[in-house]
Formats: sequence, C-alpha cells, structure tokens
Amino acid sequence: MAEKQKNMIRHILMVLSRELQIMFSRPIYLYGTVLVLSFCAIFFISMMHEGLPEKVPVGVVDMDESYVSRTAVKQIEALQGVKIVNSYSNFHEARAAMQRGEIYGFILFPKNLYVDVVNGLRPTLQCYYTEAYMVPGTLAYRNFLTMANILNAGVRRANLRAHGVSEYQIMAQLQPISIDLHCIGNPWSSYAIYLISIIWPGILSLCVIVMTVFTIGFELKQRTTREWLREAGNSVVNALVGKLTPYFAIYMVMGLSFLMLIYRIIGYPLMGPLWIMVLLITLLILTSQAIGIFFIGLFPVLRDALSAASLYSVLALSMCGMTYPVEMMIRPMQGFAQLFPLRQYYLIYVKWGMLNSGIADCWINLLGLCAFFILPFMVVPRLHQAMIKLNYPTK
Repeated sequence: MAEKQKNMIRHILMVLSRELQIMFSRPIYLYGTVLVLSFCAIFFISMMHEGLPEKVPVGVVDMDESYVSRTAVKQIEALQGVKIVNSYSNFHEARAAMQRGEIYGFILFPKNLYVDVVNGLRPTLQCYYTEAYMVPGTLAYRNFLTMANILNAGVRRANLRAHGVSEYQIMAQLQPISIDLHCIGNPWSSYAIYLISIIWPGILSLCVIVMTVFTIGFELKQRTTREWLREAGNSVVNALVGKLTPYFAIYMVMGLSFLMLIYRIIGYPLMGPLWIMVLLITLLILTSQAIGIFFIGLFPVLRDALSAASLYSVLALSMCGMTYPVEMMIRPMQGFAQLFPLRQYYLIYVKWGMLNSGIADCWINLLGLCAFFILPFMVVPRLHQAMIKLNYPTK
C-alpha cells in the first residue's frame, strides 16, 4: 500500500511539473488565473469606493419661481445623493435632456404653486426619473421623495405655527410615531459591501470553471492526452489532480488575498469568523473545478464545453439571489437556482458570515455545496475514453 501511494504521489508530481511548464509557455494561463481577478477586484473596489453613488445629475423645471419653489430647490441641493446640473424652462426641454442622458430625472414645479399652497388647494409636484439606468434613476426618485416630504412637513409646520399650535403639538401631528431603523449587516447601505462580496466570488467561480475546461480541453484538442496519461501512470485521477493542483493553489492565493483586502484592510462588516469565509472560498474553488471537469467530460470538445460552461457560469450571478430574491421566482426556477454553487455560497455568507447564525442554519447549504463533488465521477469514464481514443473532431 505504501509503495502504491508513493507511485501515486510521484505520478501526480510529474503531471504537476509538466503542467507548470505548459502554464509558463502560454500567456492565457496568466490572464485567466491572476490578471482577470486582480483587475476585477481593483475595478469594483475603486468604482464603488464611496459605497453609494452620490451627486446623481438631475434637473429642475421651476414654472412658479416663488418662495416655496426656491426653498424646495435649496432642499434638493442640500441632499447628498443628487446634484442639480441645470434648470429648464419647460417640460419638453427637461425630457429631451433626460433622453440624451444628461440627467437621470427632473422635478417640475407648476405655476401658481405658492398661491395654491396658501389657499390649501394641494398642488401637485411632478417628478420624472428614468429606470433605464436602475441605480441612478432610483436614487433620483428617492431624493425627490425625500425633498417632497420635507417640503410637506415645512408647509404644515408653518400653517400650524400661524394658528398658535405649540412646537410639541406640531411634532406630534407631523410625526405621531417615531421610527428607529436598523440596517442589519450593512448599516451604511453601501452598494460596495452588498455587491462586491458576491460579484467577485462569482467571477472567481467563472474563471475557475472556464480555465478548468480550457486546460483539459486544450489537451484533447492538441491530441496530447496520451502523453498526459502516461505521465500520470495511466490514471485519470492522477492526471486530473496533478493538472488542477497548481491552478487551485493560484486561485486560493487570489481568494485569500481578496478576503484579507475587504475584511481586514478595507473593513467590510463580517459578523461571523473569518475562517468561515476561507472555508467558503476553498469549497467554491473546488466545486468550480469539479463543475469544469463535468462540462469537459460531458462535452469533450473544447468549443462546446467552453460555450456551455460560460453560459452556466454567467447565469450563476443572476440565480444566486443577490440581485433578485430566488423566493420570488416561479417554483421551477427556485429549484434551478440550487444547481449553482454560488447560490449555496451566497446563503452561507448571509446566514453565517453576516448574521452569525452558526452551522445550525446553514448545514444543509454546506452539504449542497459539497454535493457538486459528485459531478466529476459521472463523466470520468467518458473523459477517459476521449483521452485514449484521440477522436477530437478536426473540423
């Protein structure tokens, strides 16, 4: 048994040495393992360094030019989320500017606004915002709504004061119930914390799956699989372990560097222990490699396997539940979402990493993540036959 284990380790090291020579001979291996992930981490973190987009450009159409409208404009300018970049004389000019992408929304103050307020006629403010750009459009809407609420409260306060109502009674009427809000897990409402913590692992999973498919599929395409198997002692397991080990090591370094960057250097909130995220990244890399083996074994043609693996990996970002709740999808899609390791990663991250609920609430998700290790064993015989027969299509 000891001799058999020594032979196994020797063949794995031979395959590993061979793979390192291949890696350093082609730049694409460097791009797919280090450069893409480094660029994405720097890009997303620098793009969202403020956490929430600020000073979204908006416009104003003031057809009243009264004290009330000027006060409302000042209140909009005081808000952090939007910035008035232009004033327009009518609705059509503001709409054309929004269609050109110069502004993401505008508010229209109608004529006789002040007179109607004084006479108690309840004038209407018209707010327009574009949902073609979801985030800036929604921010423009939210800030317009904040301004309208402040303006309403100010008008009511002035009227009540004029009738001799005390300040305490005024506040009791304006806000009879005081609300104390607590944002659990992300108290800053930062888009960076919400998005980067899942988008980068999703891109990591994509790179691992695609590179796994490419490294094995390229051997099939070049018809060098018999040489590869010979180095592995004619064992598919030795061949796969030796080939994928250096990539696993590189991706682990990238994953650990990312975790240290966001949780220890930048300071993203993490309620659970850091080792949970290390375990999650490790399992995500391993399951992604297992899925890559599954695709190249299922479709032992490089272009077909790459196409299927890329489609699957991109869908994971939509199906993990980060952008749209899986629970709100139709039943078949809820089941389909469980076929992505990123979905299980996301649930464990929320339950254990953000809410610190412990293993009691997410053990089933850990089992779901480990279940992907079964996939390679389903296609190893088919992949072995493709490696031996060298029947890769020439056209």
